[in-house]
Amino acid sequence: MKTGHIVFHTHWDREWYLPFETFRHRFMQVMDRILDGIDSKEIDTFVLDGQVAALEDYLIENDDELNNKVIDYIKNGRLVIGPWYVLADEFLVSGESLIRNLEIGMKKAEQLGGVQKVGYLPDTFGHIGQMPQLLNQFQINNSFLWRGVLPEKSEFVWKAPDGSSVLAIFLPDGYYQPLLNEINPEKAVQSFTEKVLPWTDSDQLLLPNGGDHLMPSLKGMKEVIDSIQGVGGVHWKQSSLEDYLRDVRKILVGTDRLPEHQGEMRSNNHFYILPNVLSTRTYLKEQNQRMEDKLTGHVEPLIAYASFINNHRFRKTYLENSWKLLLENHPHDSICGCSVDNVHREMETRTMKLEQRVDVSIAEAQETLGMRTGLVSGLASRYPFDDDKYFSVFNPHPWNYTGFIKGELWLNEQEEEFGKGFYLHNKKGERISPIVIKAERRELFASPRDAAPDFKSMTKYTFGFHCADLKGLSMTPFEVKYGESNQLKQLERWNMENSSLFIELEKDGTLTMLDKKSGNKISGLMNIYSSMDAGDEYNYSPPINDPVTFAELAEVPQVFENDGYSTMEYRLLLNLPKQLNKDRTGPVNETVQSEVTIYLQLTEATHMNVSFHISNHASDQRLRAIFPIGTSIHQSKSDSSFEWVTRPAKKKELVDAKKGTEVPVVVEPSHSAIMGYNDQRSQGIALGQRGLQEYQVIEKEQEDEMHLTLLRSVGWLSRDDLRTRGGGAGPRLETPEAQCIGDYSFDLIVTPFNETKSEAQWLRTVKEFRVPPLVLSGHAESQEEKGLLTIDEQNLQWSAVCPVEQGFKCRLWNPTDKEIVFRAESTVRHVEKWSLNGEKLKEIDIQNGLWKDTVASHEIVTYILMRQHPDL
Repeated sequence: MKTGHIVFHTHWDREWYLPFETFRHRFMQVMDRILDGIDSKEIDTFVLDGQVAALEDYLIENDDELNNKVIDYIKNGRLVIGPWYVLADEFLVSGESLIRNLEIGMKKAEQLGGVQKVGYLPDTFGHIGQMPQLLNQFQINNSFLWRGVLPEKSEFVWKAPDGSSVLAIFLPDGYYQPLLNEINPEKAVQSFTEKVLPWTDSDQLLLPNGGDHLMPSLKGMKEVIDSIQGVGGVHWKQSSLEDYLRDVRKILVGTDRLPEHQGEMRSNNHFYILPNVLSTRTYLKEQNQRMEDKLTGHVEPLIAYASFINNHRFRKTYLENSWKLLLENHPHDSICGCSVDNVHREMETRTMKLEQRVDVSIAEAQETLGMRTGLVSGLASRYPFDDDKYFSVFNPHPWNYTGFIKGELWLNEQEEEFGKGFYLHNKKGERISPIVIKAERRELFASPRDAAPDFKSMTKYTFGFHCADLKGLSMTPFEVKYGESNQLKQLERWNMENSSLFIELEKDGTLTMLDKKSGNKISGLMNIYSSMDAGDEYNYSPPINDPVTFAELAEVPQVFENDGYSTMEYRLLLNLPKQLNKDRTGPVNETVQSEVTIYLQLTEATHMNVSFHISNHASDQRLRAIFPIGTSIHQSKSDSSFEWVTRPAKKKELVDAKKGTEVPVVVEPSHSAIMGYNDQRSQGIALGQRGLQEYQVIEKEQEDEMHLTLLRSVGWLSRDDLRTRGGGAGPRLETPEAQCIGDYSFDLIVTPFNETKSEAQWLRTVKEFRVPPLVLSGHAESQEEKGLLTIDEQNLQWSAVCPVEQGFKCRLWNPTDKEIVFRAESTVRHVEKWSLNGEKLKEIDIQNGLWKDTVASHEIVTYILMRQHPDL
């Protein structure tokens, strides 16, 4: 007789079709029932959905007596929590965010009494390829999955690109199985058994008894379990996920009955993966990536630098709470944009709060370094009402930076001196001529901690200048000198160029880009168009009558240029159907006008910077930008968490789905970088973007195109009348704010594919685009001649530079198929290599500030760098 493991659980979305506080109160009620069941011994063990945040939300609202009971049950294994802090989407957040999610979740679970060592991922909309490596480095050797899997069996080995593997358990009928709550549990269990038995090669079955926001039935569970004994030829017992895994391993591990799968999983052959959440409410994606970039790219490296240079303790708990605020926006129903409007307004509030924490964290790091002070009576190179005559550039990257630096300065000019300009001196006394992009008279507000707040009239400059070879993790001082500066000059022309690119605006509102080195030309670039969308927050769905509207140029462009820096601004108009008609088969007759303002920037880099500013007034539509590839391609490449992924170009798009199915997925995810080029590597295009994470390869007669989704305007959480999905995906609730009526901005970079630049180097370029060096007020008291860490290998990527006790942590990853031997120059005296879970793997020899190590193909590595050996 087979053994059936009944695991009591609830799947808990902190927010979805109800807002957070409403679900929190419901969780308190559900917990009352769970605790009653454990108290009465009718429930042996209850799994709280593989996460900690929901329980943390709950504990805040209870008195100590009840909380102590909960903690006792966790310690005794009756309540099972972790390992995640939240159940995040895997494609819309960074790999570093997934690591911190596990790190904080496991730490909090251990503090509360114990962590479940289970890679619990039953409801995310597909899975990244590097998840087995992440789990392995946290000493988790398994995973439970449902969506995205194209399975042969319930049990299989899932391998990451580096070769790490976990025992994966596929849930053939999903996690939503509150069968013991049914009026006729025997019938329900019999039906379930018939569905899942063909999938397993073991004699162990898993029944995850629970569902979304559900509690166990009030009828006695032990009696119900007794009533189903023998149903389906199975002996049923209460169990846990870990006990089920142990029994499966005994039977299958070491045999030849475990099939293998390597890499990401985004198949919808078995069940929906809801692919167009990649482009639902793109403003949320942009806000999230901007906060990830600020927290990991600016705040943590700057705090690490400041605490290391000045041997200063950093605010560890404050930094962790900032991370938790970011992670609270990462559950799949949150970051995917597929909740009610109240939920997403609250997400924007969290982002606003996090941005405040980011800003004050940067200011405090400057105070730690003596660059500025929050005290009128303090000692620093900049007082609260001083100007920015002395400023510094912080390079947050663990490699040398060469490129254009852009920032803002407040200068104490008199009214009659307004706009006369300035130049710079570097540490060597060399003169640097910056570009003045904008000058405006403004009032600087300051509120010192030991004096009254006040205003001071100054000139606020937006400026930029070219810097070469800024050392990795370094602070470089500059001094402002008053005098002539390079002012941008307006030119009456429709093009701009640098040594690498020639860009021309055509009369139809598209761009032509010429790569001067290869001679390759791309025409029709950034053609903006809108088609209608009769879908919902999960899936795009075209109506039967689907007009397409292309943007038209509204006026002549404005072009400005001076000394290796040029800009072009132009405006496009779209006259669009206002919305769908009542039967959602096509547009209404009424039209509205939307506007897209495009701002281009060229420096001496080999790419073009682009900013889209969209003023949208149309509902029920999808707005996209076209990037011709200049050739036909068979595959595209884009980045995922700790991986550079090659995907086949899915050019055949189907529309009408059968009941219970989705049409095949044609859109692809991108964290921030995309490439498409031909087999000869002679023609193609490369993109880097923030917040625009859905793209599609479209086949044309002469050349293929990359279509990047800018906005999807939909008005429903879920509908059951889509052409592309044969059924609902959630409650049929209206979400008018998902129409994205209003103003939105997105940034990206574009370049013709260049075979002389490796794909890993493009990843590095995109990283520098998303995390530019910081222009900061003041000079540090102790400026190091050398940076804290400079790595010489151009193919290595970094995801974290963050402070730890007596030093800092640096996380690197190898996107290539070959091992990389790198060398590093550092001011530290001791280096260790660690696993993600904090286990020291080895000490690395360092001599005269130089050290080296090897990073295997697709490996994620973490180094701890300290002022001195911890034993000294």
